[in-house]
Amino acid sequence: MSFTSQVPAFLKANEAYVAQFDKGHLALPPTRKVAIVTCMDARIDPAKILGLQEGDSHVIRNAGGRAADALRSLIISQQLLGTREILIIHHTDCDSINTFLDKLLTLINKTMEDISKIQ
Repeated sequence: MSFTSQVPAFLKANEAYVAQFDKGHLALPPTRKVAIVTCMDARIDPAKILGLQEGDSHVIRNAGGRAADALRSLIISQQLLGTREILIIHHTDCDSINTFLDKLLTLINKTMEDISKIQ
């Protein structure tokens, strides 16, 4: 199975986006004063789910949509950029919490074993 980098396509899409971008006047603080924490699952599109536009909210994504992992960003959002609400979005059968964490721990343990054999 071969791998084809998506970077050239992303650069082309970015050029088109920049050419029509007209949101530079928007203020840095989100207009709806909300920060959203959700899973990094690529099937979730917070803007579509919630009817958001650019400038409406801060969207913070991580594996499992965990607020603890987003704490630094949430503090900045609330204390420096004026958000007043935090919305946490989880979803059914989130593999980030179950399957992927177990796989990651197994990989880390194997890597540590391999490192100890080298030493």
